[in-house]
Amino acid sequence: MKRLMILFLALSAFNVHAEDFDDFKKAQSGGFESSKEEWSSYRSDTLKSFETYKDIMDKEFAKYKSDISKVWDDVVVSDNYKWVEYLNNYKIRKIVDYDKKVVTVEVVSDKARPDFTSVVKDLITEDTATAFRRDPVTANTEQKLKEQVPGVTTDKIRAIPIVQNLYSEKPMTESQVSNLAKQLVSGADYSQKTSEKTGQTVYSMTVRLPNDIYQKGADDVKPHVLTYSKQFNLNPALVMAVIYTESRFNPMAKSYVPAYGLMQIVPQSAGMDATEFIEGTKRVLAPSYLYNPENNVKIGTAYFYLLYYKYFKGVTDDTSRLYCSIAAYNTGAGNVAYAFNKNGGKNKYNVAAALPFINAMSHDAVYNHLKNNLRYEEARNYIVRVNGKIKDYTE
Repeated sequence: MKRLMILFLALSAFNVHAEDFDDFKKAQSGGFESSKEEWSSYRSDTLKSFETYKDIMDKEFAKYKSDISKVWDDVVVSDNYKWVEYLNNYKIRKIVDYDKKVVTVEVVSDKARPDFTSVVKDLITEDTATAFRRDPVTANTEQKLKEQVPGVTTDKIRAIPIVQNLYSEKPMTESQVSNLAKQLVSGADYSQKTSEKTGQTVYSMTVRLPNDIYQKGADDVKPHVLTYSKQFNLNPALVMAVIYTESRFNPMAKSYVPAYGLMQIVPQSAGMDATEFIEGTKRVLAPSYLYNPENNVKIGTAYFYLLYYKYFKGVTDDTSRLYCSIAAYNTGAGNVAYAFNKNGGKNKYNVAAALPFINAMSHDAVYNHLKNNLRYEEARNYIVRVNGKIKDYTE
């Protein structure tokens, strides 16, 4: 009964009579008209662009890990829940863990324990534009995409505070930053160990983030969520639940799939499908475009619209369709179909082939089937997590 109430709230903002995907796309963009030859050439160029994209990032990521491993015993990198930054030729490491609500600063040194105050002040004042510039993988990938991929879509990185806004609603003065840094340093937990690789000492400080960081993150992104949830006929609480599950509102969220930003947009799948839907043309979205919070939410909500109103349009029960769409946002529509088509031969990834099985089940049975039969554990957990968070963002 509790899950049914949550799903009622999630579905209440959906209009099941929304216009057909193709009609909507034409109304938005005028349609994409081309001959078969033009389309084939365009598709080939797009695929080559993404091959180049992945190749660039793979090489940059490999070099980055190699550089880290020369200084550190363990290679820690950013992911969707953690923002990790290295400074001073990799001898300083800052880790902001949005999942555990902890900040860790580590320094490799052959001297006495350093004063962490200056590093913490830098952390407090850092914004997303600075973090983007300091990240060698993202910054180099961006530059090489501009050079090697014609027509790549970029944007200016907005200078949005990363940590400071978790402590203050207003910009802090220099004095306030200094006082906060001293407070955090004096209240931190400290440890040290000897590096097996270099023989130097690794000094660490750890401090808790405020407990309400998710509420502050939700407040920051709410205007974009309301705008694009309305445009794409989705429940804002559902979109918030997806953002929480994907990134914990980490503004520098990244995985090396690659996927970027609050809603963890994969340029080759969600990015490509959503831009074709919105503009009538598939576009290659650079990291700078997807680190813009508004762009990210727009692409993420447009992609969820596609999943619910196009890819799973044939699912007759609205709640079952929502479950399938939530799972597909994480693992792809083909893998959702596979959960129902395991013995379907060449059609096992085909959504149309899965429809008779889905439509023969109650929505509770569909939920349980997905929770137990999706190919990957991450996807099985994902549907439970998103579904469970919707109520927290329902007003």
